[in-house]
Amino acid sequence: MKTKQDSSLPLIPSSIRNSLRFKLLTFVMLSMLVLGIGSIGFIYYHEENINNERVEKSFSLIADILKNDTSRWVAERINQVKTISVDPQVIRAVHEISTGSEKTATTERELVNYWNQMAQQYGIYDEIYFASRSGEILVSTDATRKNTIRPRDEIITKPLETGEIYIENAYLSYKTKKPSIAFSVPIKESNNGIGDNHYLGVLVFRVDISAVIKPMLESRMKLGQTGEVILIKQDRTTITGLRERPGSELNYKLETIPAKRISRGEEGSFFGEGHNEKPMIAVYRYVPEVQWGIIVRQETSEIYEPLQKRLYQLIALLSLAGIIVLTILFIFINRAIRPLSMMADAAKHIAQGDFDKKIVVHNDDEIGQLGTVLNKMADELGQRFKLRNSRHHVLQALVSTIEIDDLLNRGLQTICHSFDFKVGAIYLAEHQEGILLRKALYCPGEALFNKREKINLTEGLEGLAVTSRQVQVLSEIPENTFYTVNWLGGNILPRTLIQIPILFGQEVLGVISLASLTDLSSEEVEELGIIGTLVGVAINNALSYQKANDLTISLQEKNEQLNQQNEELNAQSEELQAQTEELRVQSEELQSQSEELQATTEELQLINNELQEQSIRKTKFFASLSHELRAPLNAVIGFSDVLLDSVVGTVNSAQEKYLKEIHNSGQHLLNLINDLLDFSKIEAGQVSLNIKEVDPALALNEAIAMVIPEIAKKELTFNNLLKQDKYLVLSDNNRLIQIYLNLLTNSVKFTPTGGTITLGARPVKDNLEIWISDTGIGIATEFHEVIFEEFKQAPNTTQGGTGLGLAITKRLLGLMGGKIKVEGEVDKGTTFTFTLPLASLKKSTHGESQKRDIKVSKQETDKSGGILVSNLSKPLNKDTLIKLVEEFIKKSGNKPTVLVVDDELSVREYAASLLQSRCQFFTAEDGYKGIELALKYIPDIIILDITMPGADGFAVMGELRKHCWEKGLNVYICSSKNLSIEERKYLQLFEGIWY
Repeated sequence: MKTKQDSSLPLIPSSIRNSLRFKLLTFVMLSMLVLGIGSIGFIYYHEENINNERVEKSFSLIADILKNDTSRWVAERINQVKTISVDPQVIRAVHEISTGSEKTATTERELVNYWNQMAQQYGIYDEIYFASRSGEILVSTDATRKNTIRPRDEIITKPLETGEIYIENAYLSYKTKKPSIAFSVPIKESNNGIGDNHYLGVLVFRVDISAVIKPMLESRMKLGQTGEVILIKQDRTTITGLRERPGSELNYKLETIPAKRISRGEEGSFFGEGHNEKPMIAVYRYVPEVQWGIIVRQETSEIYEPLQKRLYQLIALLSLAGIIVLTILFIFINRAIRPLSMMADAAKHIAQGDFDKKIVVHNDDEIGQLGTVLNKMADELGQRFKLRNSRHHVLQALVSTIEIDDLLNRGLQTICHSFDFKVGAIYLAEHQEGILLRKALYCPGEALFNKREKINLTEGLEGLAVTSRQVQVLSEIPENTFYTVNWLGGNILPRTLIQIPILFGQEVLGVISLASLTDLSSEEVEELGIIGTLVGVAINNALSYQKANDLTISLQEKNEQLNQQNEELNAQSEELQAQTEELRVQSEELQSQSEELQATTEELQLINNELQEQSIRKTKFFASLSHELRAPLNAVIGFSDVLLDSVVGTVNSAQEKYLKEIHNSGQHLLNLINDLLDFSKIEAGQVSLNIKEVDPALALNEAIAMVIPEIAKKELTFNNLLKQDKYLVLSDNNRLIQIYLNLLTNSVKFTPTGGTITLGARPVKDNLEIWISDTGIGIATEFHEVIFEEFKQAPNTTQGGTGLGLAITKRLLGLMGGKIKVEGEVDKGTTFTFTLPLASLKKSTHGESQKRDIKVSKQETDKSGGILVSNLSKPLNKDTLIKLVEEFIKKSGNKPTVLVVDDELSVREYAASLLQSRCQFFTAEDGYKGIELALKYIPDIIILDITMPGADGFAVMGELRKHCWEKGLNVYICSSKNLSIEERKYLQLFEGIWY
């Protein structure tokens, strides 16, 4: 079976493939190949860039010259046309021809002769003629064109409108079939004439632009076989013919990138595909005077041809040089490899464990030094191999037994035999007694260590090894030492003493004491330190084994006790099995109940989906109901108010009484509808709050203004302790006004005539507490929580209403992060306290921004111009409407122009009855009519309904924004419709903002 390496080079024997000569030659050859290819690529890339820059500069020079020549040619033509157009002789002749004097024929002949001479002189004019303002050619160098009517296009109309020279871009002449260009200039009726009506007509010069094309065509001589110069119009139509497209003059539109860039008035260079789908280099310029483009191009295949020839020559030269270098390198490698082969043979013997194999070194060069290093390495490896074998023998001795005494004796004997020690002993540490106790001895003479059974932990070389946890080696042995060796029948001093601490983790278990007649190498000392750790592990295992034996005996005794307990547990287990069976039956019953619950859950999900759809339909129904109920109520309330004010005539006392009942009942019904709609929106989670920093005193002022008539009517004393610019809370301003109104209305309603209402505020931690106290009829303690529920009221407070006001107030405060509570008793008054999150305890600097949330804008800004959009409550309030007009009159000193745009006739008539005598008044029944009247009469004030057929209020606002209102426009948005969240967000883009 062939390996992957064998199959990759099947024609080369494995002995050659695996040889160093083959690998070096292959590496050098591949390196030279990569270097050569890289060099060639770099040279070609460098030469290509240089060549591209040279070509681009050359083409840029040609294009700039052509652009300058074209611009200069156009300028010369313009100057020449201007000169001829102001020539008194030409003006006089044209005037005579236009007016039809007696000398018309002679004058015409002289003028044509003059123009023919000029055409022959310059050789570029195709035709010169004069056309009247109506387009009739009165005189021309082309006799066939005289008295003909030409289309009254821009060549006639433009100069008459501007009074300047007009240039008609390139076109194909009907006569010469060549690209031409025309210049037209108006001729005044007199020197003092101004405007279109004071021009007799236009003087037209049709020019053959071959004089421009010819130099461009001649430039092709420097652009090879594929180069050309292309002249195009701004719409990318070619003026000159393309090399590969005969007859393309003014008949072909280029889609190349240079042509598209020229059409945008750009200039530059381009490397890419041309109109013939071949690579090219192009430079393009834009001539603004005539909106032409000039493209100088040549295909890259022709440009790079000389460069490619030089590339082939370079490749041939580098190939020859490579062959020569490889030949020389092969000879050198063959000589250098021979000593390396000898080293490889020696390394093979070393790998097989023959560390005595040496390499013969003949010289001191790098290879000779490598041989010396290999010999030294063989000696070191032999030493390391011997040490590893010694460690292996010691490990075998240590794992051969688990008994502590046998383990110590075998381990010590193996260490001494493996490292050629003549004397040795193992001491174990007794830390509590502070001594080292001898446990094993190796001494062939048996006359040694008789006095060394115990050693203090701090005494001698052994104690130093224990305390320092390091191997201690002593080479200079004193003569009076008792570490003597029985050698050849006599006692002699050892050459080296070594003390090895026996370690297990951080604990010192003892020390191994050894004596040798030879010196120890650093490798042997290091290896003995490792062996000391291994002995520590073995001793710890043996000691653990002894403890385990003791524990085993103890466990056997306890097992007998456990057996008895197991018998008892078995009895209990049988009882548990019975209980388990009972639980299994119960589990099956629970599984069945779970499946029933799953089915019930799915059924409830379907019901929930249906309820959500019903909620959506209910929301839409309430939105529609809002508009349908409020619209007639607005008419009832408004017209009853007008009749009560005797605007259309006086009423008797009985009629006044009934009208008040109608007005109060309508207002009461409208309040009930508003409460029901608000509660419906809160229940559906469709309340959109605009939470921001609000001064609660400003919102309170708005609420007080709405209840002050009732306060005055009942002669109540109202104490307002909440100061302006003292607190800021996080709240929705409009909803805060609604909360104030609900609470103040209740206090006014249930406080008897002459009573007192007091309102104040105090900060409590991060909230502001606002309290409203009255001296009214009070509420029993057991109803303090009930009154905040929907449709619930205290027994002594049922004076009409739905019982939703306080429920809505509590829901709104909850949405804004607040709470409400009530205190009081029957006949002792009531105190309502609600909280809102504090934004700041500092004085407010946002007074202006807060005012923009008031329903009726006070126009606090002094800016002029633009549109100011504000909200206005509906039904329209008489006092509010009259106040708007009076404030405008007071500020401007003039009666305003007021436009009411509303599809309800009752609203328009109500507003007319109030405002018609105070201002210039207009009405519109739909949005389209409203836009028409607004743009016609430029009103000062527009009262705009949102819901209308055709163009609604949003469409009207969008159209008004498109126009400039220099004197300023106040738009008041009012609607009885319950607006959606999206509609409110759209109105917030306009509200209180000047455009």
